[in-house]
Amino acid sequence: MSETYQASWDSLTQHKVPDWFSDGKFGLYAHWGVYAVPGFGNEWYGKWMYDPAHEIHREHVKRFGSPAQFGYKDFIPDFSAELYDPDEWAELFAASGAGYAGFSLAHHDGFGLWDSDVYRWNVGKMGPKRDLYGELAAALRRRGLRLVAPFHIVRGFNWFLAGWNQWDQTFNAEAVERGVAEGWDLFDPEYADFYWVQQTSEFADFFKAWQLKVREVIDKYQPDLMWFDGGKFREDGIESTALEILAHYLNQGLRWNKEVLVLNKLPVSMQYNFHPDFGVINFEKGRDRPANYERPWNDDMRIGDQSWGWVENQVYADGHTLLSKLIDCSARGGSMMLSLSPKADGSIPQGQRGPLLEMGAWLQVNGEAIYNTVPWTTHAEGDTEKLFEYRNNHRFWVYDKCNADDRRYTQSKDGKTVYAMTLGIPRRSVSFEALNDGVAIESVSLLESEQPVTWSQSAEGLTIDTSSSEFLTDLAAAWKVNLR
Repeated sequence: MSETYQASWDSLTQHKVPDWFSDGKFGLYAHWGVYAVPGFGNEWYGKWMYDPAHEIHREHVKRFGSPAQFGYKDFIPDFSAELYDPDEWAELFAASGAGYAGFSLAHHDGFGLWDSDVYRWNVGKMGPKRDLYGELAAALRRRGLRLVAPFHIVRGFNWFLAGWNQWDQTFNAEAVERGVAEGWDLFDPEYADFYWVQQTSEFADFFKAWQLKVREVIDKYQPDLMWFDGGKFREDGIESTALEILAHYLNQGLRWNKEVLVLNKLPVSMQYNFHPDFGVINFEKGRDRPANYERPWNDDMRIGDQSWGWVENQVYADGHTLLSKLIDCSARGGSMMLSLSPKADGSIPQGQRGPLLEMGAWLQVNGEAIYNTVPWTTHAEGDTEKLFEYRNNHRFWVYDKCNADDRRYTQSKDGKTVYAMTLGIPRRSVSFEALNDGVAIESVSLLESEQPVTWSQSAEGLTIDTSSSEFLTDLAAAWKVNLR
């Protein structure tokens, strides 16, 4: 090895973001798990079904009976994946224009989607009895896509307890007492290594198991990219272990002769998972992301309006919204990671497939304006306030109101070309203000076709006549502006 990383932030922050990630701009993953079997509420079904005050508990009792009769573990046999075709998934992911893909290896419920030898609650030993993750990893690599390994389970201890708050370590004692009295499986010692609640287990054992799971995935599947949901990674007693695992992963990357990367999430706690100079900063649904951010960054978003996982009657983001986000992120120097919501049988609903294929078709002919680009001196023109929603003292980026009035820029790495884009199709003309007569333009062409482009330049900007242009889609338009 040419270099060895030590288990310290001084060492780990020397790790550089690979070009393949910065250049690729777009990746996919999925929230897929046992919670897709009931398909109600959201991916926290397993937690809320044990909370008598929650509507999911009431729905669970109505459909399946009391948690004493039918616990969360009892959904596992119906997580069948009988329609799961990893090659079909990989084909879809490749067609979308994504450069990496995967799915959450285990959500907060702790059920693993890889064939594990370090614990029993996984798809290799229960449910489909297949290595779902390993099969997808092989299918992706056959198509030249890289592999992401997302983990949520560090927040799993006491997660199932009603009213559990990981920050102040409190829960609803009355609801827990009721569950114990009624004999909910949540408090049965036989399932302590699945539910991981303090009534039947110890955090030290949970944390030891977490380390074994993460190391197993690293060594067995050699992922190109790792992501961890919010957790107390910087706290005493945990940070040293997190450092050891991160150093192990980066050093394994050197042994594999592979450029690997870690996404560094900004959780709702507003404290980065890891040192702020480590990895690529990751923002969930753009929450609290600045308009301009100097460090490499990534936005993580879900395709559904209700849940990260599959639930009944969910509305999915359309291709225009997703592409608008990708273009905007690229213009501002970031990238985008989109989560899908497969059903328990392993199928991806058409409502999710269609928007991906729309994006992919656009990127097939306009990808030059996205891939391998860097931000230009101007990132965006148009109304920015419509990109923001405010909830619970946090700001989120949203893209469902974008149109042809919204203009974005990227540039080639050599600085010789600027790509000017609109987040919709201008029917008569469009003016790019930043490309005024102070910028020496040699030529302007439409990326997606060889149609002639009529343009003029003045102090007000570059104006393109689009009245006679024919566009292949109604999603967005991109022009290549060669500079002198």
